[in-house]
Amino acid sequence: MNKDELHHLLTSIVGQANVLAAKEALAEYSRDALRPSRGFPQLARVARKPLAVARPGSTEQVAAIVKLANQTGVPVIPYGGGSGLMGGALCVKPGIVIDLKAMNRILDISPQDRMVRVEAGVVLENLEAELNKRGLILGHDPWSLPLATVGGAIATNGLGYRAAKYGSMGEQVLGLTVVLPDGSILHTRAIPKSSVGLDLKQLFIGTEGCFGIITEAALRVFPLPEERFLRAYSFSNIEDGFEAVAEMFALGLEPALLDYGESRRLPGAGILRGKLFQHQGPTLYLGFEGLKEVAAAEMMRADLVCQAKGGNSLGDREAGDFWDNRHWIAKQYARLASHKEWDRLLGLARNVKLDFVHVAVPGSQVLEYYRRCRKMLSDNRVYPVDWGIWTCPEL
Repeated sequence: MNKDELHHLLTSIVGQANVLAAKEALAEYSRDALRPSRGFPQLARVARKPLAVARPGSTEQVAAIVKLANQTGVPVIPYGGGSGLMGGALCVKPGIVIDLKAMNRILDISPQDRMVRVEAGVVLENLEAELNKRGLILGHDPWSLPLATVGGAIATNGLGYRAAKYGSMGEQVLGLTVVLPDGSILHTRAIPKSSVGLDLKQLFIGTEGCFGIITEAALRVFPLPEERFLRAYSFSNIEDGFEAVAEMFALGLEPALLDYGESRRLPGAGILRGKLFQHQGPTLYLGFEGLKEVAAAEMMRADLVCQAKGGNSLGDREAGDFWDNRHWIAKQYARLASHKEWDRLLGLARNVKLDFVHVAVPGSQVLEYYRRCRKMLSDNRVYPVDWGIWTCPEL
């Protein structure tokens, strides 16, 4: 089947205005936020331009596109906010990109059920704003909040800044509507607990669209915190801070924010200011939120733990700045006119090659793993940019 025939068939499903075929549009949809500097210089050879981009407005239209793809043997690539860092939305073979951002309706907010029902293309920041108006929050708060969509966050099972308390995006999911590979539509029950039957929604959480395309989701929501306490602590070595974190969790404390590590970073802010690296010793950013009395008690106990392990308080302002700027890099990314402009800015650091290595290790083995990695890297003249744990001692 040639491109013109494919475009005609897609137009019959979603309308001419919702089929993109211009070179510039196809180039934008051929990749996500993964870049060659992320230890992947082959990116340009792997990424391919799609044959077309379709923007459906309903689950039924997504199903019709998938059925068409089956009939013609053309691959499909679900696309959300394009903010993924791992290449999950790359078009590695010419195919149909299904852009779900037009499916952006908030269908129902039910405080009594502690649940919200949304279409997959809803941007997380917009959802959070609507929930806040009702005295609610979504537990998922990633760096990409201004860009990422609900469907993309579920498909990648993203972790956010509040994950220590509320869990990953997948843990917010109560029920899903999914278009399966044959074009049929699956609805799973939107209930918080069940003791019988298969939990089919787990097939689509963190599997990046391999088993189906998420089109709607029912998500948990939580009360807007009465109070939030933020603190930052410096430690003389990575071990002391880790032991403080491990003790907090052993006591049953539940921080909303937990970000601990030592870094020699190349942040977006550093790039734009013309700086390559800025060093920061072991630093813990910690936050508790919820009912005022509970959050205050947890913060007070955590402060005692940090002091006992040699933590030096950096004051409220340091932690407040960290919290207030947690979405800064995503907002910069969104403001740029095109991916080419983003690439140009990153070109300031073109001689720096890096990658993220995310691991899950039992808490009792974290420090030994850390020491062995440091030695291995040093022996091979590889220089770590950042070490740390995020949300819990095991990650």
